[in-house]
Amino acid sequence: MVNTSTHNYLVAQATLAIAPLQDAVDLDDATAEETALLKKWKQYRVAVNRIDLTQPYPIWPPQP
Repeated sequence: MVNTSTHNYLVAQATLAIAPLQDAVDLDDATAEETALLKKWKQYRVAVNRIDLTQPYPIWPPQP
């Protein structure tokens, strides 16, 4: 249960970070730095989703 809560919290944080960056990319208004950061946040979100939540102490990836 704790792992699921942590997972959901981290995914929500990533989603909040991704949204404005994705908007900028979609509008062709993103800087190179924003585009790179968007990729890092998406990679982070994928990594969080791949964590085995059945492990007692999963190692969570660091945020970008």
